[in-house]
Amino acid sequence: MKSFSRAMALSAAILAHGVITPVHAQEKVSSMSEKSAPGSIQQPTRAQQLMGDIDPKLAELTDKVLFGDVWERKQLSKRDRSLVTVAALISLNRPDQLRSHMALALQNGVTREELVETITQLAFYTGWPNAVSAVPVARDVFRAADAAASHPDQGAQAQDDRTITVIHAGSQPSTHGSADHFTGSVQVDSRFQAQAPARSGGGIVTFEPGARTAWHTHPLGQTLIVTAGIGLVQQWGGPVQVIKPGDIVWIPPGVKHWHGATRTSGMTHIAIAEALDGKSVDWMELVMDAQYLGGQPR
Repeated sequence: MKSFSRAMALSAAILAHGVITPVHAQEKVSSMSEKSAPGSIQQPTRAQQLMGDIDPKLAELTDKVLFGDVWERKQLSKRDRSLVTVAALISLNRPDQLRSHMALALQNGVTREELVETITQLAFYTGWPNAVSAVPVARDVFRAADAAASHPDQGAQAQDDRTITVIHAGSQPSTHGSADHFTGSVQVDSRFQAQAPARSGGGIVTFEPGARTAWHTHPLGQTLIVTAGIGLVQQWGGPVQVIKPGDIVWIPPGVKHWHGATRTSGMTHIAIAEALDGKSVDWMELVMDAQYLGGQPR
């Protein structure tokens, strides 16, 4: 329990500049194992948005340890974890995070009466001002829940309030291709993931000479647009094909393939793929040097 309390305190401390809850993170944690897959890059989590440009390691720990581990542990139900978290945030007087977690607690099965009684109980143990500050937060959360219940179409209406999003070059930290999925030096920039109902995602992938992906497939296919250098692409059992700037490569769904740079020239391409049930790539074995060199045009 001591380590769990420490984790809850950590969650409040690191979220002081913005609200992060498992609601924001759950959509992303499942994609951690995909790492830096071309065409499978997931939208940055809330933690990455708030602190990834300054402290990417802290953002990673927030997603993997707090949301990907602590919140998913079976020793406590989501309901109980919500109640513990709400109590911790009341005690620490963190109204911004409390608002978000109170709403989540209602979704996780905590009743309004339990939330109110928690505030009352904590007034005698963590300070009257903290409890008093929590009351208007609870009022706002309950009113928002009532409004949503009275007007269920408001959620759909909010979905229609769309705005154009610009991800400026250099605004996100570059990531390096995992050795599990790439051979050689590979860098991924300008990652993106469209919000539902859209399913497309991707990024700009740069391969140094000799670098390439592992064999892999895409459930809904993938499009590559070569922007610089000279590259290669090959499907299983087929010939190696040379790709150059301006070339567009379409890889059909389920086709086993790899792509990357030549031995002497680097290559950059934009990779775009759609996700099926949240997954846009299935990784397989690495491309061996004999495969890479043997099928390469001389």
